[in-house]
Amino acid sequence: MQIHTLGPTATDSYAAAQVYNHRNWQDQAVIVEHPSFEAILTDLTAYSGDQLVIPAAFKSDTLNASWGDIHYALLSQLTLTSCFMTQLDPLVVLQRVNADNQIGYTHAATAQLLTRVVHQVVVQTVASKYLAYQVYQRNQAAYVLTNEKNVTLTTHERELARLTPSMVWCVYQIN
Repeated sequence: MQIHTLGPTATDSYAAAQVYNHRNWQDQAVIVEHPSFEAILTDLTAYSGDQLVIPAAFKSDTLNASWGDIHYALLSQLTLTSCFMTQLDPLVVLQRVNADNQIGYTHAATAQLLTRVVHQVVVQTVASKYLAYQVYQRNQAAYVLTNEKNVTLTTHERELARLTPSMVWCVYQIN
């Protein structure tokens, strides 16, 4: 069995797929990491017979869709088989104190959360919170919402918020 989800291994999605693989397949399934959920959802026929692990909080600016939109739109291609819950790795909102912009990076699912913490942020979304931190670093952005484990805090950054949410994960059979 192959389980498709968002990669790389540092993502919450990959960690959730590991939990599911351990509980339901005794670690015998192969987890296939993808650069985005959109890459999976737009090529489902290539993965027929496999499984998909996706968060109930999924949101895509690229597809202009949320988990509910995808759930109903792809009824003929995806069959919901189970759900489970995990604690996410802690999330942090960082500010680069010497930034010359108001840009903040995160995943589309957490964009609204970033605007609740930082009111004047110009949000840019990317495929994962892991990638958000990479782009934040590369572009010298002012803000990022990412997983704490992704961060190496510098003297030019400060933590504005730390959050410890749980997540519901949906497991689909790809028809």
